[in-house]
Amino acid sequence: MSYMTDRKRAAGKGSLAHGAEHQLQVTYSSYMMATLVILFLIRIAPLVGAPYEVVLEGLTRPFNFVIMGLFVVSTTYHWRFNIKKVFEDYVPHGFDFAGMIITTALGWFFCGLGLFALVKILIASMIAG
Repeated sequence: MSYMTDRKRAAGKGSLAHGAEHQLQVTYSSYMMATLVILFLIRIAPLVGAPYEVVLEGLTRPFNFVIMGLFVVSTTYHWRFNIKKVFEDYVPHGFDFAGMIITTALGWFFCGLGLFALVKILIASMIAG
């Protein structure tokens, strides 16, 4: 004879287990992204279409370099975190795990690629200047 109540059997199952935590993480990530997008539009976007030397000089300023690095990392994190939820919610069981592995690998790859490009620009400016 089981003395477990319906509430006890349902504990830890469904969105009650991690829905609020996910919502807070998405909210904080969105606030960070909004701030970085504003800084990106003010400091980095004017460099689009400028000559190579101007872009090189603009991106090697410490504040611009940090903004660009944070933008690359936070964009990748935000994308990977949200695409993981898409796979969990909409992809059939069995395929969701493979999709999450692939998107995580792609996220780390693009993050590394962006940071590598930034470091390469920094090294090129040190050699040139």
